[in-house]
Amino acid sequence: MTDDDEAETRTFLYSERLAARGELPPGTLAGEYILEEFIARGGCGAVYSARHSRSGRRAAVKVLNEAVAHSPRVLERFAREIEVLRRISHPSIIEIYEVDKLDDHRPFYAMERLEGQTLDAFIRAETRLALRDVLELMEPVCAALGAAHAAGIIHRDVKASNIFICSSQPRTVKLLDFGIAKMLAPEESSTWLTTAGRMPGTPSIMAPEQILGGPIDARVDIYALGVLLHRMLVGRLPFHTHDTDEMVRKHLEEMPLPPSVRVPLPPELDAVVLRCMEKQRERRYSSVEELMRALGEAIGGPSSSVSSRPEPRMPAVAVYLEVRTRGGADELDDALVADIGQVLDLSEAQLARAGFILASITGNEVLGVRLLPSSAIEERRERRAALDAAAALHEMLVQRPDADARVHVNVCVHADEVQARPGPQPEITGGALMNAGQWAPPGEVHGVFATPSATAGLTSSTPADPTPVR
Repeated sequence: MTDDDEAETRTFLYSERLAARGELPPGTLAGEYILEEFIARGGCGAVYSARHSRSGRRAAVKVLNEAVAHSPRVLERFAREIEVLRRISHPSIIEIYEVDKLDDHRPFYAMERLEGQTLDAFIRAETRLALRDVLELMEPVCAALGAAHAAGIIHRDVKASNIFICSSQPRTVKLLDFGIAKMLAPEESSTWLTTAGRMPGTPSIMAPEQILGGPIDARVDIYALGVLLHRMLVGRLPFHTHDTDEMVRKHLEEMPLPPSVRVPLPPELDAVVLRCMEKQRERRYSSVEELMRALGEAIGGPSSSVSSRPEPRMPAVAVYLEVRTRGGADELDDALVADIGQVLDLSEAQLARAGFILASITGNEVLGVRLLPSSAIEERRERRAALDAAAALHEMLVQRPDADARVHVNVCVHADEVQARPGPQPEITGGALMNAGQWAPPGEVHGVFATPSATAGLTSSTPADPTPVR
């Protein structure tokens, strides 16, 4: 076989693999754009990076999947997404460059290419956001929603993964995925379920009237913004369960706990979140503009939120708890969910009683922080107290009733700097200590893991074995 034959064979096999995955090969023409690389796949379409054939302008091209390209329902939804994006002109909503069909008649549209990360990824990295970040991110999202509402369009799926933070400076934020957006005009004959029999939307953020399939207006987006605010402020959703039916029940029947129950926050912020998430839409904010005014006042106004001055850095010690599941427990059954919830609840209560600030709480982690005094003797005493607290927490969790053998808990201690906003209840807003992924071990821990910075200068009676930081 010649080199040319081998190259042709490799190209053929590569194309076959792409076709098997339903991906278009590089070089495919989509109107005036040349596809370069597959980026991601959604519910009914795939997105590719592309360049304009003449100008070289970069773009992202969304192409309808071949498997659903003959479904009138899917075609209608795809066309509606394009219509919505073209109907709204706003800097925080993605711009459409071209709409056409491929040679195989599948529709596509080319849009501006974004570089950066989703708000979901940003929250996962930061755990919970500083108040100035919350305000700076909410402003463009609400402005985009205000433009959509003014154009008679409800988004219906405002969540962190549909908000994109561009890496360019100054920071630009884009509201994505109008795929299930609803026009405000009455649709008496429309059916509420999708072709798969599911409610359109994300159950963890949906307003009661949206869940029930009743008449909706822009206030379903305000409800979703309340859920988003809670997650940004606390680091977790207001309702946590892996059971869809239970999630739906909670949104229909339960009032969320005020965010300040989980983390130190001003009561004015509690009021904003809880009003957004009122079960009766008449009791919510009437518009995103009204919501933003209330949020700005609760946080302290634009002047405090946009200040570039960082929060003071202070030494602190943290006790970090991470829940892991064993035995390939990818599907969370009721027993597993109940035990994970028990571990998190016990840990929160124990750390709060021990005087730790609950700086981060997620669906499988709790991070408690205690600020350290300037006196060397007092500083060592506080670190020892933190190690004792971690040991007591570990012992309590080992002995918890009805423990599920599939649940393992890592308890770790580390000392480093945090950024903290001073006050009667200091607010932890960032710092190296908050990034547990950089200092906590990647594998299972038996006993209490303590870094050298946590045990420096302490006697050997410390209840944890120092382990070098990775």
